[in-house]
Amino acid sequence: MNVAAQALDIDLMDGARSRGLGIIDDFNSIREADPVFWSEKSQCWVVSRFEDVQDGFQCRKPLLNGQRSEFFLRSIPLEERAAKVPVLSKFVNDWIVNLDGPSHARLRKLMMQAFTKKIVEQFRPYARERVNFLLDRAIATPEIEFNEQIARPLPGYVIFKVLGLPEEYFPDLRNWANDTVEGTTVAMPPVESLIKADRAMASMNEVVLRELEKRKNNPSEDLLTTLMQAQEGGDKLSMDELFGAMHILIVAGHDTTSNTMTLGTEALARHPEAWQYLYENPDKAADCVNELMRYIAMSTGQTRLVGEDFEWHGKQLKKGQLVFLSIAGANRDPRAFQNPEKLDFQRDTAESQVFAPGIHHCIGHLLAKMQLVEFFSSMVQRFERLEVLDSPLQFMPTTVFRGMYRMNVRFHPRAS
Repeated sequence: MNVAAQALDIDLMDGARSRGLGIIDDFNSIREADPVFWSEKSQCWVVSRFEDVQDGFQCRKPLLNGQRSEFFLRSIPLEERAAKVPVLSKFVNDWIVNLDGPSHARLRKLMMQAFTKKIVEQFRPYARERVNFLLDRAIATPEIEFNEQIARPLPGYVIFKVLGLPEEYFPDLRNWANDTVEGTTVAMPPVESLIKADRAMASMNEVVLRELEKRKNNPSEDLLTTLMQAQEGGDKLSMDELFGAMHILIVAGHDTTSNTMTLGTEALARHPEAWQYLYENPDKAADCVNELMRYIAMSTGQTRLVGEDFEWHGKQLKKGQLVFLSIAGANRDPRAFQNPEKLDFQRDTAESQVFAPGIHHCIGHLLAKMQLVEFFSSMVQRFERLEVLDSPLQFMPTTVFRGMYRMNVRFHPRAS
């Protein structure tokens, strides 16, 4: 690697923590320098131009989701994994996000029955009630730690309501999410992070098993019961598949929305003109949220495995290598978005890559957007501005899904 390339190289294992908001600039620089960039620090190809990222998500290149766990489990020898991380090594390869082909299509069809627009809309009144409760708290206590006092409770309680999990388990949610994400969404986490992720998954399994036992004789009107009963042509989820689905739903079902709320609020605090536009145009809230998600790049990208040797922009990609499809780079690509560095609530975001459009398009995108629209539209109506009190911001060391450990803020209620 030459000197110029070394200056551009990015550490996907710790870049989100060390670079903070600047990590988006890093992807921008890589995109303009080299469309298919080899990262020595991360030992993977970084692909960051819009058209190429779109090709990756749409399976127009021989890229796979399966067996990616080998990259984040490689710090533990194969023969030691069953002893050190028994739950993680058993379930992770069968998560829906790590499947391809018929296995993925089958599981997706079964899980999608629980995330239709009709079902999501049934939870809007509850989400709205939670938003009002949390914003009332912010009026009563204007200085507040936003991440754990507002951003996690909204999607956290909503996903508990959707799944049918008792609120008594809510105090466990932060550790479930942080430990799982830190152990499974970086290229090669340390052994201690993998062990913590394993324990978090084991804890979730205990809760899910307890709740399943309750429903054997007393089915409930919730997603857990729906997944138990979901079938297509007589096909049903196995117990292991149900556990794996719950890992994804409990963690990704709230954590990504929580992170989007925190990063989105921080961005709005820096862009008072955007705050004012949303205040004056509540009917445009859905469009505003779509643009806010594009701009903040909560998910900077998704990893894929090279399924067979092929050439991409003159580079020779080898079977088994890791590719990082940079959503952050694609969504700031001037070839696809005019003036992409601007937060523009009148922008057409139909081509946004936020939810990885393609066969692995996020199952819970409707639920996430519903909550985000309810929160951001209500927040700007009740508050004229917000100050972020922390400098620097305390980012987590996770690049695929960026989040913060904390963000202290001061709300300024509207006079009326």
